[in-house]
Formats: sequence, structure tokens, C-alpha cells
Amino acid sequence: MEPLETLREKIAEFPGYDSDVERRRSDEYVRSYLGEALSDLGARCTLSSDVRARLDELILRVGFGDPHAFINHHIVAGHGAADGGGAVAAADVETLELADRAAGLDCAAAAAYLDDVDTLLGRRDAAIRAQSTS
Repeated sequence: MEPLETLREKIAEFPGYDSDVERRRSDEYVRSYLGEALSDLGARCTLSSDVRARLDELILRVGFGDPHAFINHHIVAGHGAADGGGAVAAADVETLELADRAAGLDCAAAAAYLDDVDTLLGRRDAAIRAQSTS
């Protein structure tokens, strides 16, 4: 299945990546999806103070988009063929898959899971920045 199809299967109103507005909304939907999973994990698990602090930082991180990530989208919006989101769509699918893992996660594995989330968010942010400058 193509990444955009997968995203729309999991998030019914997923807008896609064709315009600046759609890219920003897609980013918001993906961050919200992950934020919900992280919040549910925090509600379900009793975590040490350091793991709880990391979880809270990640929830805050996904609560707000990176304003620099979209700085040049207005320049490239409307130019060239739509590609279904490319690397960003692939990273978004990975993000949703990682978010879905949280529900079945053993609470003892929360710290390692948060490491995975942080790493993936870094790759996703880099893909968004690269798309905005292409």
C-alpha cells in the first residue's frame, strides 16, 4: 500500500501534501496521533521521574509544529507534480506505526520506546525540512 493510502486509512481526514496548507495540516494530524498515543502511555504506566520527564517533553514536542520546517513551502507550493509526500509520507507512516505500538507496550519498555520516538521525530523533522527546500 502506498504511504498516502496508509495514512488516509488510519486518519480519515488526512489531507495529503499537495499544498502548503495540506502539508501543515498533515503535520498536525500526525503529531496529534502520536501525542494521543504518548498521553495514553503516560496515563497507563507508572514511570520513573526521569522517564516521565522525557515523556512530557515528547508530548510537548509533538504539540507544536516546527515553524522553521515550513519556512520555504510557499516557494515550492504549486510547482512540480504531487509526489504523495515522498520521504515525509514514509516518515509519517512510520510515526503512526510507532504510535500504534504504544498501546501494547510493556511499561518497563517505555524508556526504550521513547528513544525510538525521539529518533523517529528527528528523521521526520529532517524529511520535512528537506521537502520544504526542494
